[in-house]
Amino acid sequence: MRTTIDIPEREHTLYTSLARAQRTSLSKLLLDLAKHGLAAANRIADAAPTHRVDPQTGLGVFRSGRPVTLDDVKAFEDDGAPPAREAP
Repeated sequence: MRTTIDIPEREHTLYTSLARAQRTSLSKLLLDLAKHGLAAANRIADAAPTHRVDPQTGLGVFRSGRPVTLDDVKAFEDDGAPPAREAP
């Protein structure tokens, strides 16, 4: 299928040079770039979220492996490091 797209001159020069360096056509190069971009977008969309969003606040909720206490927050605010904890 044939189609026409407008490519800014700067990008056209870049893509043409890249196609020449790869010994391929501009059409094939653009198709490959589009396929890679779509594949990357699908991988991102399919990836499991690393956190959930609280529906009331809209803020991210993360799991830390243990409860975060007020002392943890205060220590972090003071010097940027969580306090050492004793084993239970």
